[in-house]
Amino acid sequence: MVNSDPKTFQCELIGPAGKLLDCRTTSVVFPAHDGQVGILYDHMPMLSQLGLGVMRVAQPSNGGREPSGQPTEVDFFVDGGFALVAENSVTVIAYDAMALRNVEAQTIKSMMDKAAKSLASPTLSPSQRTHESERLRALRRIAESIPS
Repeated sequence: MVNSDPKTFQCELIGPAGKLLDCRTTSVVFPAHDGQVGILYDHMPMLSQLGLGVMRVAQPSNGGREPSGQPTEVDFFVDGGFALVAENSVTVIAYDAMALRNVEAQTIKSMMDKAAKSLASPTLSPSQRTHESERLRALRRIAESIPS
């Protein structure tokens, strides 16, 4: 008989406030500085600079399956940092990270207001202005996905 259990690996997410996630997973997708990176079991070792966006972690059966039988996915907003992939383990250390499960629309709106206020500052360098614009766009996409 074929073993249908997915192969899992360890995933940790550490943000400024401490450890946000420490679990077994079947896949991780995170925003790198140059595009999305997907990680599965037995991925080659790598070190990646994080970008800005949503990190998605698939949680396997027995603790993460929805009634449909599909693994659940847990999303996090991450902004900068590094991801280390080695020996079936992913460790993400983010400069800014927030769990998106049950996040309130007001929290995202507050972050959007802060980014917009920062963009209005005449003291921003061009690279800071670009970053804040990207942050505002990412937060708008997240806000659109939050149920009203």
